[in-house]
Amino acid sequence: MLMRRFVAVLVLVAALLWWPSAPARSYTLEYSTASTQIRWPAATINIALSTSLQTPPVNIKPGSDVAGAVRRALRSWSEVSNVRFNLVTSSEQSISASGQPDGLSLITVADTGINRQAFGSPDMQGRARIFFDPSTGTISEADLALNPTQQFSTDGTPGTFDLESTFVHEIGHMLGLEHSGVVEATMQPRQARNDTYDLPAISTRTLSTDDIAGIRSIYGPLEGLGSIAGTITNPSGAAIFGAHVFAEEVSTGRLIAGNVTLPSGAFRIDALPPGQYRVVVEPLNEPVLASEIATRNGPYLGLQSTPSSFRTFEAGTTGVSANSTSTFNVALPGFQPFVNPRFVGTNAQLSTVAAPLVPGRRETVLVGGNNLHLVNAASISVTSDFISVDRNSLQKLFFTGASGEQVQVLSFDVVVSILAPPGGYNVRLASDAGEVAYVAGGLTVDLPSGTTGQTFNLIDNAQFFVAQHYRDFFNREPDRSGLEFWVRQITDCADEGCREVRRNNVSAAFFLSAEFQETGFLVYRFYHAAFGRRVGNSVPLTLQEFLPDTQRLQRGVVVGVGDWQARLEANKQAYAAEFVSRADFLARYPATLSPEEYIDRLNANTGFALSSDERDALARALRNGTETRAGVLRRVAEDADEQRRELNRAFVLMQYFGYLRRNPSDSPQPGLDFSGYNFWLTKLEAFGGNYLAAEMVKAFLTSGEYRRRFGAV
Repeated sequence: MLMRRFVAVLVLVAALLWWPSAPARSYTLEYSTASTQIRWPAATINIALSTSLQTPPVNIKPGSDVAGAVRRALRSWSEVSNVRFNLVTSSEQSISASGQPDGLSLITVADTGINRQAFGSPDMQGRARIFFDPSTGTISEADLALNPTQQFSTDGTPGTFDLESTFVHEIGHMLGLEHSGVVEATMQPRQARNDTYDLPAISTRTLSTDDIAGIRSIYGPLEGLGSIAGTITNPSGAAIFGAHVFAEEVSTGRLIAGNVTLPSGAFRIDALPPGQYRVVVEPLNEPVLASEIATRNGPYLGLQSTPSSFRTFEAGTTGVSANSTSTFNVALPGFQPFVNPRFVGTNAQLSTVAAPLVPGRRETVLVGGNNLHLVNAASISVTSDFISVDRNSLQKLFFTGASGEQVQVLSFDVVVSILAPPGGYNVRLASDAGEVAYVAGGLTVDLPSGTTGQTFNLIDNAQFFVAQHYRDFFNREPDRSGLEFWVRQITDCADEGCREVRRNNVSAAFFLSAEFQETGFLVYRFYHAAFGRRVGNSVPLTLQEFLPDTQRLQRGVVVGVGDWQARLEANKQAYAAEFVSRADFLARYPATLSPEEYIDRLNANTGFALSSDERDALARALRNGTETRAGVLRRVAEDADEQRRELNRAFVLMQYFGYLRRNPSDSPQPGLDFSGYNFWLTKLEAFGGNYLAAEMVKAFLTSGEYRRRFGAV
C-alpha cells in the first residue's frame, strides 16, 4: 500500500540577524548593484571556534564530530572561492548580544541565555548574526549559534538535523549570501531532518553550483567566467519584483545558478562557465516562497508582503563568454499561473527539499501541487539527456496535506544515466493548455556519504570510475572518445586481478596525462617556485589554493580537441600574469628587487633547479625587458629539473587532493599532520616512483575514505 504523507521541513531555518555598527540602513544582497554589498573587507577571515564544540550540550548526539563538522563546512566554502579562514580557539560560549559586537567572530553550540535569545522561533536550527558598517557594507564581525532546542548529529541519526549541513548553510550567511530560490541549493531556506524520504541523511553537505556562483560573485575567482544580466518586465513594461531567474546549462541540463529580481526588475547571474544557457523565469510560490528570500532588511524585504504573480516563462537561450556579461532582457506575457508544482519527493513522501537521485538507477519521483492532473505523461520531462522519464509509469494521485487539503500528485519513474554529472536538475511540466511550470533544482545527483543508503558502490562501475576521474583531475565531464578508451582498458580484462591492475593504471594515467601535467602539476610547481614548501614544511600549497587555480588553467582545454594548445597557452599566460600580481607574491617579491635577487629567491625555493647559465640568461632577459616577472616565474616552474624533482611529491599530494578531496593534514588524518603524506612519499621513492610496486594508487582507491564518497565501503 502506498504511503501518502508529507514530510515536514523547517522554514526560514537560518534567517540572518543583521546588526549594523552604525544607524540601520538597507543592505544589498548578492548580485545587487543598487547599493553597497555586504561583505568581508579581506579574503582571509578570522574565526574563533568555541570550546563548546569539544563539549557540546545534550541536544547534540554524544560522539558527534562537532569540531570536524565545522572545519569541513568552512572548507566547503574556501575550496570554491578566494575566501580563507584563520581559525583560533576561544573559551567564549555566547555570541555577541544584539547591537553589542565584541569583535570576535564566534562559532558556538553552547546552550546559553544569549544564544537562546537569538531564536525567535523554536523551529530554526541556526542563526548568523552579522555586524557591519552601513556606509561601506564592510562586515566587522559574524557569529553563528545553533538552536539548543533542536536535535543534531553527524551520523545521520533519524529525526535529527545534520550538523555539517546546518553549519554550511549558516557560514554562507556569515559570508554575505542570502537565501536561494533553487531547491537543491545549500542556501535554500529549508532544511530537512535525517530520514526524510526514508534516507539516512538527506540534507546535502556539498555546495550546489548555485551556491558556488553566489560566493564567487562576492569574493571571486571570476577570471574566465561570465555573467547574464538584464531586467524582467510585464507586458506594460513595469518591473517584475521577486521573479526567480535561473540559467540551465544546455550541454548537461543542469541548473547552474539563479537570481531573484530586485524592485527595479534587474537580475544578475555571475560566475557562469562559458557556454550556452537556457534562461527560465518563474514566480516563487513553493517549494521556495518569495517571502523566504529576504531576512530582516534590504531590497528584498518587500517580497514578504507583495510577491509577484505570473506564469513561468521559458525566455530562450543565450551564450556566455569568458570575462563578459550577456544582456538578456525579458518581457513576460500577461497570463496568471494555474499549474503550480509546490512539492517534490520520492519514496511515497513529499517535501520541499530536493529529491536525491543515484547515477545508474531507476527512481520514482513525486511532484505535488495545484492543478497538476492537467499535465499528461508526454508533457513531463527532466531537461537533461542524462535523466529520462518513463512516461508509462505515470500515476495521478492525491495526498492529504497537514491541514486536510487534497494535493494533486504526479508519480513517475526516471532513469538516471551512470554518467549523470553531479548537480541539480529541473522537472518540467506542461499542461494541455500550453502552460509550463518548473521545479527548479528539484532533483539532485549528489554523492556525499550516507545520502542514498545504497548497499553497492558506484565507483565499482567502470564507466562511473572513469567519469569521476575526469571530474576529480580534469574538472570536466568526459569527452566520448576518452571515456570509451579508458573504460575499455578496464573492461577488456577477463578476470578481476587484471581489472584491478588496469584500474590502478587508468587512475594513475590521469595524473601522468598531458592534460594534468600541463595544468594541475604546473599549478603545484608555480607555488613551489614562488613559496617553497610553506605548508607544514612538506608541500607548497593547499587544496583550497590548488582547485581554483587548476580549474582556471583547465578551462576550455580538452587535449586533442580543437585549438586546445592555443587555449592552454592563453590560460597559462593569463594565469602567470595574475599570479605575480597577488598580494602574497608581492609581499615576498617586492618590485624593488633586482632581477638577480628575484630569480635567486625563486631558484632557491626549487632547490636550485636552474643552472648558473640558465639563471644568468633569465636575469639578462628580465633586465633588458625581453622577459617579465611572470614569464620568469613560469620558466622556473617549467624547468625540466624542477619537474623531475617534484614529480613524486606531487604524485603523492594528488592522491589526497584528487581521491580524498582534502589536505594531507586534514581530518581524519591522525595527529592532523603530514605523517601519512611522508609515509607514501618515502615508499614511492623507495620503489623509484613505481606506483604499482609501492601499491600507492591501489591503497588510496581501496581506502574506506575514498569509497565512502560513492556509497557503501
